[in-house]
Amino acid sequence: MTFVNIQENYSLRHLISFKTGGEARFFVEIESLEQLIEIKKKAVQQELPFFLLGRGTNVVVSDKGFNGYVAHLARSFSDLSIEETILKAKAGTPLSRIARYSVQESLKGIHLLTGVPGTLGGAVYMNAGAYGQEISQTIVEVKSLNEEGQIICRTAAECEFSYRHSIFQENKECIFEVTLQLEEGEQEVLEKEMKAAIQKRIESQPLNYPSAGSVFKKPAEGSAWALIEEAGLKGTSIGGASVSSKHANFIVNKNNASAQDIYDLSNLVIETVLKKSGVKLEREIIFLGDF
Repeated sequence: MTFVNIQENYSLRHLISFKTGGEARFFVEIESLEQLIEIKKKAVQQELPFFLLGRGTNVVVSDKGFNGYVAHLARSFSDLSIEETILKAKAGTPLSRIARYSVQESLKGIHLLTGVPGTLGGAVYMNAGAYGQEISQTIVEVKSLNEEGQIICRTAAECEFSYRHSIFQENKECIFEVTLQLEEGEQEVLEKEMKAAIQKRIESQPLNYPSAGSVFKKPAEGSAWALIEEAGLKGTSIGGASVSSKHANFIVNKNNASAQDIYDLSNLVIETVLKKSGVKLEREIIFLGDF
């Protein structure tokens, strides 16, 4: 059996982009696939919830904590390689690093995702996208681990991708490796497009405050930010959490916000937009634990 260092009542706020929230009852830094298998089995045996954490850029942990196991992918899960136009990477590899590396190798397909925070695993889990590119468009194969400790290999079609959705949001499997098919491109052109996407993100998003990126998914018609802005919610605050005055689809931690502040403010936005426009917004952010 592989040794796993399990820490109890571990504060997660330094691992969460919102810089707030509570503790995990059990926390493990995962160094190998064998450790991931072991700790996932342990959670199942103890009938406790399990959550695999990357860079914490799309999650808020309850102030009351999370009564289960949180496994964080260590640097050993941040690795990538390219052979011709095929890119293979571990789930803990930052998506921005992969995007930049693909440009260095004159490959296109994910270069506009360079400003998207988080890891490759998280990107696949939620089918992350930006500026017309989605990670699912390049997927060849995703390797994951089920609750029995079995390794599952899926094609893109088998991952059931749709807008900000994948099968992994329902099946409780842990993504650990991804293979992408990219295309040849001109490095100079790709660099120019990548820099333009980064600049657009800097100009339009409130990057000076802790946040988790876009809070709500794009509705069937219109855009979340426009609906929120039209509802007069820009700058609205609950506790230390505020709807950004720069980008209405961002909630920012402006003044030592609690996780509950963020949750309550997201509820207020949903209720107000529904009342004003008849559109019910759906969250992108995962709220982990009891709220």
